[in-house]
Amino acid sequence: MFNLEQSIADWRRQMLTAGIKTPVPLEELEIHLREDVERLIKSGLNAQTAFEISARDMGQPKTIEAEFNKSERKQMKRVLIISAGVIGVLLGMALVMPAVAQYQHVGAMTLNEICLLLLGSGLTLGGGSVAVFTFRKRKA
Repeated sequence: MFNLEQSIADWRRQMLTAGIKTPVPLEELEIHLREDVERLIKSGLNAQTAFEISARDMGQPKTIEAEFNKSERKQMKRVLIISAGVIGVLLGMALVMPAVAQYQHVGAMTLNEICLLLLGSGLTLGGGSVAVFTFRKRKA
């Protein structure tokens, strides 16, 4: 006799073996599988057929793992670019602030301070632009 819970547990083990080891994606996949099985059972199929169709439609474990890896790489790349932009802003501000403080204190800037001001301004604007552009960039 077919045991749906045992079949789902076996399917879950296959996903773990394929490399989907992080809990959140695995839980999401299982929820999707259960919802699909439930929908097919309500449409009149028996539990075994509904499970087989749902598991087949979900895809092969290696294919699913490859898709998750691709998505995670894109997300990590995006986070790194945003982080680099934020570091650029912070570094730029670290260069700008002493030059501004010197100008406020003395009323004039030396060539070194002007160079720091320009370099810091460029880093701040460039880093901010990179961070904002990457943060807002979304593909449909």
